[in-house]
This record gives sequence, structure tokens and C-alpha cells, in this order.
Amino acid sequence: MKSTPNRARVEVRGVSKWFETEDGQVQALHDVNLTVLDHEFTCIVGPSGCGKSTLFNIIAGLVEPSRGQILVDGVPIKVGMAGRLGYMQQKDLLIPWRTILRNVTIGLEIQGRPEGESREVAMRYLKMFGLAKHADSFPASLSGGMKQRVALIRTLVMGQDIILMDEPFQSLDYPTRVALEAELLEMVQELNRTVLFVTHDIEEAVSIADKVYVLSKGPGTVRDLRTIRLNMKRESPIDARKSPEFHEHYAAIWNQLEVVTNIRRESQHA
Repeated sequence: MKSTPNRARVEVRGVSKWFETEDGQVQALHDVNLTVLDHEFTCIVGPSGCGKSTLFNIIAGLVEPSRGQILVDGVPIKVGMAGRLGYMQQKDLLIPWRTILRNVTIGLEIQGRPEGESREVAMRYLKMFGLAKHADSFPASLSGGMKQRVALIRTLVMGQDIILMDEPFQSLDYPTRVALEAELLEMVQELNRTVLFVTHDIEEAVSIADKVYVLSKGPGTVRDLRTIRLNMKRESPIDARKSPEFHEHYAAIWNQLEVVTNIRRESQHA
């Protein structure tokens, strides 16, 4: 599809979600509205239990909203249409008995792509991420960061230009997480991808996002929207963390989050 400046790729319109439980009806989301523009890196942050993952599953076409709708390129998304979007989850979900190459190509195999073509595409991405020499290795031999790189490659090779990422670096140590943030930014810019990224880490969001939506405590609703774009001004996410603008955005988002009182007090005395 031809790129148009400021064209909306993903639109969340008045989405609410209720779940039926043994104790009655529980509302996870309330009237959520957000827009992701073409080639934009958008982050969603919020406290635990605010419905971030539920919202992501609705956008991905895995869960039906109770009210409202999701539009992708102007077309309503319903359950079963998840293939229109790339989706990288929190866990790498690599298959232990398949080599790294065969983990990367599994989606292409499901699509029925020829084996030679799938291998060529996968190897191109493995080389981009410096993992070509591990193509015939098994997941158990890789570090946590390398496994997440493989999971990201497996998402990218499918060719969707809109990528959903649900806290993909949550389990990694700080240096590895920052390195992967930098690699991710480089790749999505080089490949012209549009990204919607969920994280609980305010630092991560501010250092990589063009804009950040802040959700309230559950039932989640949009509490604030901040335009940031530090990633356009700095060479890396770690450089962005050093800028005065970073601290301004961080403080503003922190103040918007409805956190437990003692956490707020600890932050003030840190």
C-alpha cells in the first residue's frame, strides 16, 4: 500500500471490554480511543491490571471487544483476521526441537511458501541481526537476548508492515534490553514498519517512541497522550535517556500513572 504522511494505520474507536467470571462481570477496558499513524512507533504504558494485554489481543484480532471497533487501514478487524498484523508476544515461544532457521521459517511454512524461498528470506534477516552463524543451532544454546532476536525475526519475516509487540524485552537484563531497543529501532526504520508497542517500562517507552498513550488503572482508559520523538534526535535509546527532554517526559508520564502511594513516596526519595 502506498505510504501517505499521517495516514492512520490502526484506529481503536471507543473500545470497551467485559469478562464474565464466577464473581460476576469484570470490566477490563473502558472507551479506549487511540490512533497509530503510518511508520509511527507508538507505545502504550499503564499500571499492572490496566488492560494493556487485553487491548492488544483485541487489536490483534484474537479477542472480540464488548463495544467499539478496531480499524486497520480503514477496514474493521474481527476475530480471525489476526494475520493482517505481525504479533510478537512477551515470551519467545521458540520450539526447542527446531533449529533457529526452522523456528524463523515456521510461519512461512504455514503459509505454504517454498522451502528454498523461506530459507532465503530467513537467512537474510538472520544476517541483519548477526545470527546467521546460529542458523543450525537449537534454542537451548542461545542467550535470552538472542532468543528474543530470533522471535523478532520470526515476526518480521512474515512481511506484515504493522507490528504489535507485547512487552517483548520484559525478561531481559538492562544492557541487553537497551541493545535490543536500538536494534529494533534501526530495523523498523530500515524496513518501513509501523509499530504498536506495549510496555510497563516508562524509560523504554520514552526512549523509543514517537508518542506514548498512558492508560489508567483498570478498567483501562486513555489518561494521557504525549508526543515524544526523542528517537528521531538521538543515535540510540541510551543517548535519549541522557537528554533533558527524556526526564521531562518521564516525570510527566509517571505523574499520570495511578500508582500505589508508597511506590510514589519511594520514587520521591530515590
